[in-house]
Amino acid sequence: LAAHQLLGFSQLDAHNVWPVWQSEGEFLQIKPTLSASSGETLRQLALAGQGIARLSDFVSRKDRERGDLVQVLEQETREWRLPIHAVYYRNQSLTSRITCFLDFLREKIEQDRLL
Repeated sequence: LAAHQLLGFSQLDAHNVWPVWQSEGEFLQIKPTLSASSGETLRQLALAGQGIARLSDFVSRKDRERGDLVQVLEQETREWRLPIHAVYYRNQSLTSRITCFLDFLREKIEQDRLL
């Protein structure tokens, strides 16, 4: 990877740790050649051939299915699930629209885990 343009995040070094297993038993910490604060921007840069990026599966799945993006270092890559958070104002009780949305998210996440 050292000979390639690496696309990474401009904020939070934790986002520039890639789930690529190193011989020392640690994940790969990259120093981006080009950085952005948005995953969608990194996706667009990768699609434009500007470098290699670590993108979430849900962000890159369709691009990979079409062949617009290809996974590199597949054998060395480990599955790495990160938590997501639904942030909302908490009143005495949740409104029905928030409850409905949280139920929808929960269902979608469970469906994706089964894929």
